[in-house]
Amino acid sequence: MSNSEYASRADGCCRLWPDVNTHFLSLKGLPPDAVPRTAAQQVLHPLLVGFDAIAGCELKEFYRFKMHLQRLPEAPVACPELVQVVAAFRCWVDFDYSGARALFIAHLHEYPGDVLTVFFVHMLDFCTGKTCDLVDVFDICDPCVDATHPLSSFYLGIKSFVLCERSEFEQARVLGLQAVAQRPDNIYAIHGVVHALHEQQQWAALCEFLEGCKDNWAFNPGMRMHIYWHLAIAYLMSSQYERSTATFREFYALKDFRYAKQDLDAVGFLWRLKLQNLEDRQFDELWQDLSILWSGSIGTSTSHFHNMHAAFAFAAADRPLLIDKLIAESDGFGIEPATQQVGVDVLNAIAFFARGAYAECYQILAASQSVWLRLGGSRAQRELLMKTMNMAQKMMPSHQPRARLVNAL
Repeated sequence: MSNSEYASRADGCCRLWPDVNTHFLSLKGLPPDAVPRTAAQQVLHPLLVGFDAIAGCELKEFYRFKMHLQRLPEAPVACPELVQVVAAFRCWVDFDYSGARALFIAHLHEYPGDVLTVFFVHMLDFCTGKTCDLVDVFDICDPCVDATHPLSSFYLGIKSFVLCERSEFEQARVLGLQAVAQRPDNIYAIHGVVHALHEQQQWAALCEFLEGCKDNWAFNPGMRMHIYWHLAIAYLMSSQYERSTATFREFYALKDFRYAKQDLDAVGFLWRLKLQNLEDRQFDELWQDLSILWSGSIGTSTSHFHNMHAAFAFAAADRPLLIDKLIAESDGFGIEPATQQVGVDVLNAIAFFARGAYAECYQILAASQSVWLRLGGSRAQRELLMKTMNMAQKMMPSHQPRARLVNAL
């Protein structure tokens, strides 16, 4: 893609390295042959790599990116498009999330066609439990990102997902389909459509949609496991148990290395399955593996959304002591205070569930339900908490013995 396609100054960072925009916004990282040739590209390159890393909410990635940012001059090259973006990332790695967001927004007021920066803000919001707030960005950017913009499809894909999180499901579905029509391999737009269909409980339509466009998402390393997760759940909710578990096994085989964050979708599917099929033991060995993999994340994450998945893995493997350790080491470092409170509450609830203390689990989850969104992630992913709360309530009657999770489930 040439610079001429980004003729407007309003496109900001998108003008600096046009050849990488599509690849990066397709969640494929940087193209393997991408070599920075200008001074601006030499700054933008590590910003894109660092952003990809800190979106995983791992402390070591924050520190690694911070060390790089410290080596940059205060005003990076003679490129005004980068000044506030670099400043925003400096705030982000210092855990000043509101400061980072304010700087990104200030940048977008000056460069409202900068879809790359829209994506930066979106992922910051997603990680900090503020996904729905991105509507203020759309108010700024909509006039500049119309159907003629070279990154219009990616912008609509982001908008689709955000509207879905705001419970505007039909509008989210329509925008997502528009984005897919513009660019069939836009996996984030596919993702937006799928989330809308999930929220509308249109399981058959979801399966048909994903099976029909599988060639456009099944080979994308950045999000294919998550899209498979949606498909496996849709089959599960359609009472197609065998097809659901087969789909899970298909996506879990795609793991390219033994790293816990790649197991987030595995936990998200298997915990649903465990609650829905209480006598099913076929994944017990995998639960043991998952608990080992997630144990390495204790004390290393800035996300209670991730910690929640670790706790579910520990519970399913009958290792409540690991949940206790997770809680003890969740001191709030790098996490906003309001998020820290609900995060620890949720972890305590899962610990109670793992020990068969269902009334205590239910009480905590019921009291915190209105603020679960602070954990980050999506509505669909946070459904695990609602399903856990419902199961805890079901297990509460006084005649029900307090069995440990391994016996109860």
